[in-house]
Amino acid sequence: MLTLLSAVSFDVSNIDANALSIFIIGFSVVFGALIVIYFLFFFLPKIVKFDNIGKRKEKNETKETKQKIEKTTAVSENSEIYAAIAMALHLHFEDAHDEESMVLTMDIQDRVSSQWGSKIININ
Repeated sequence: MLTLLSAVSFDVSNIDANALSIFIIGFSVVFGALIVIYFLFFFLPKIVKFDNIGKRKEKNETKETKQKIEKTTAVSENSEIYAAIAMALHLHFEDAHDEESMVLTMDIQDRVSSQWGSKIININ
């Protein structure tokens, strides 16, 4: 490891004023932009937040609760009908398939006269 560090040489005399000014300006622009983006994301929710949003949420919540109550009453009135339909569908589809042995049998035969076989023969 020490040999690697000794092999690397850094000559400060090759750095001129233009390179140093470009380096400083570049770093300051990048870090300045990062700081601006940080503050933008940090303060943006506080800037955008309005008092009307809270009032709108309360109105929407009351409307949603009224709709939920109406839906639950409608479902409770028809729940027996829905249960009867579900039971009928269950009984109907329960006997749709025969019980199978789940054994897969394959009959492998040479099919020389197939289209795939003829294409392979014609390649040679």
